[in-house]
Amino acid sequence: MYSYTENRVNMEYNVEADFMLLNTCNFRCTYCFSSPATLGAKVRTYATSNQWREGFDATGKTWLIHITGGEPSIYPGFVELCKQLAVHHYLSINSNLSHHSIDDFVEKIDPGRVHFVHASVHYEERQKRKGVGIFIDRIHKLHKAKFNVLVSVVMTPKAVETFPVVFKYFDSHGVPLIPKVMRGKFKGKVYPAAYSNGEKTIILEYLIEAQQKHAKVIEKMAEPPTIDMFSDSRFLNSSMDYKGKMCGSGFNFVVILPDGTVRRCQSKRRLGNILLKNVVLMNAPKPCDTSYCPYFCEKYTSPQILAL
Repeated sequence: MYSYTENRVNMEYNVEADFMLLNTCNFRCTYCFSSPATLGAKVRTYATSNQWREGFDATGKTWLIHITGGEPSIYPGFVELCKQLAVHHYLSINSNLSHHSIDDFVEKIDPGRVHFVHASVHYEERQKRKGVGIFIDRIHKLHKAKFNVLVSVVMTPKAVETFPVVFKYFDSHGVPLIPKVMRGKFKGKVYPAAYSNGEKTIILEYLIEAQQKHAKVIEKMAEPPTIDMFSDSRFLNSSMDYKGKMCGSGFNFVVILPDGTVRRCQSKRRLGNILLKNVVLMNAPKPCDTSYCPYFCEKYTSPQILAL
């Protein structure tokens, strides 16, 4: 096991990728934007771990690769893929920590190459599966191995109502939670606009507390996490519209699909394929012509990022 007195990830990278490793997931959260058919699709691997590594290396760039899904930990050879990619690149991971591969990940992956692990509780699903204790144990393993870990709960109306109790329970087990603002349609309403003033107040209060409890983790990061839930307050009180803004998407940020296709973002502009080693990035930021994910949109329309 890698062991460090601290994990200060001092990253220097050229391009960040939101790598959709697979669409399949072993959870069925009511607020998920993917259909049951998509979530239940048979997992397909398009390349070996070495081929993925060679594809990223062939770009001549150093990458920050945000591995997400679906649920990436169920991907065959997940840990080996992470190990190969982390040789020359940096990772961040989005996972529900439900698969036993996470235990292997803790043992074999250098935390100095991982910016952060975003662990989603998905509390109702965890209760159904009697998996809350397993989740907490894996968070402790990640902490012990010196990974930077952010643990979130998607704030459905029910989650907002029960959050004070749930927060207290997890906090008593050394796992402080971050309330994650829900976006999109849920039970006929569109969020975050549909939150009541009372719900917004609860979310804001716990965002402040979560940031305080994660102060040491934040301090160890070379930069704020791309999935920056600590700043979710900006989504509660304003409509985030990025269209027309200068954006680094396609220049220093891309989306990568399970088959290796590289796109600017939701605009579907193709920039090649990692596995075919024919990726050609844009030569400069361009105005946004779509929307993607507020976290990535916020980061890559930032004047500081555009200036890089």
